[in-house]
Amino acid sequence: MGLFDRFKRKPEAEARERNQGKSIPITINCWNYRRFHGELLDIDAVVACIDALARNLAKMRLTAIRQVKDSVAVTDTTSDVARVLKKPNPYMTQYDFIYKVAALYFASNNVFIWPEYDGTKLIALWPINYTRFKLFEKDGIKVARFELHHNHYYTVPYSDLIHLRNHYFNDELYGDENSPFSPIAELMHAQNQGIIEGIKSSALIRGLLIAAGVMKEEDITKARERFIEENLDAKNNGGVMIIDGKFDYKNIESKPYIIDADTRNQTRQSTFDYFGVNEDFVQNKFTAEKYESIYEGKLEPFAIMFTDALTAFLFTERELGFGNEVHANMNKVKYQSTSAVVSIVNATRELGLFTRDEYREMLGYEPLGPERGGDEIMIATNNYESNTQVQEGEGNNEE
Repeated sequence: MGLFDRFKRKPEAEARERNQGKSIPITINCWNYRRFHGELLDIDAVVACIDALARNLAKMRLTAIRQVKDSVAVTDTTSDVARVLKKPNPYMTQYDFIYKVAALYFASNNVFIWPEYDGTKLIALWPINYTRFKLFEKDGIKVARFELHHNHYYTVPYSDLIHLRNHYFNDELYGDENSPFSPIAELMHAQNQGIIEGIKSSALIRGLLIAAGVMKEEDITKARERFIEENLDAKNNGGVMIIDGKFDYKNIESKPYIIDADTRNQTRQSTFDYFGVNEDFVQNKFTAEKYESIYEGKLEPFAIMFTDALTAFLFTERELGFGNEVHANMNKVKYQSTSAVVSIVNATRELGLFTRDEYREMLGYEPLGPERGGDEIMIATNNYESNTQVQEGEGNNEE
């Protein structure tokens, strides 16, 4: 059974109504969306922008958390949601899953995730890589039909999908296409083709061989072939041409238009602006200050939207009422220089804000674990009172 043949199964998640059965596409109440009409991912600057965003976002760790007494949140490690978040499907790690979702999101502005259920048990999350999708509505039920690669088509109830939208401006259901980027893409394509053609043109010798008198057609052909063989062949590496008085050779100069560096840089900058990044971020040359602007403007908003969508779909109303949610740990996404991390440690060690393992994670070390005291709150010794000391103090007060 193929990967997307799974769409034909009928998930029946608990406490969530599923609209099953076949639906015939109709011509009314139809939304039609196609990804970027050009070959967006054939442009090097576009791929670099999307890859940089997806790589950094894939460093986040998705976990399921739940609330216990006194509004204390604890990590859930036993539920179906927790297990699937750790290993979304048989072919993807969590890093692969987040990277794929983020790449599709920025490339198409609409990404769909299909949660697969076995009865009421969540067993997988599948990002859908489509070329076109349509939404049909019949009797108040919306159905999504996807056109995949190799002319495969799959249909699934829209209510069974997790839908993430970018550029969510005009339509009520999906984000806008990347049509504003079309002029930039066409310009970059023209520039690349111009450079290629310019290189090809500069490698050619163009000239006019003029006969002094009238010649037969076959004699002209023989003369041209002889001239090329004796003067323009690769063996003639001396750079000197010799012709007799029967001919006059006139060189034709060809000056192809070559794109200057400033023009290409302006086009690349337009691409960076469209995706909300900068060249230092794409080329991994950023400082903490420059990275912070990308984190606040692009990475963190995506993480909030992503976890909100997963939380709303994967948990029932009852579970949401008990405080269950999908949480994104952004510690590995944030960037701080070593000096900045040391300053944070020094400023907080007397306040008892972090555990040993949290400090070790800031510094890039492996956690100690609870059995080695990794979950103990770190605090300066002059401000620290052990449980034994507290109990002894309470006993003395009673006396």
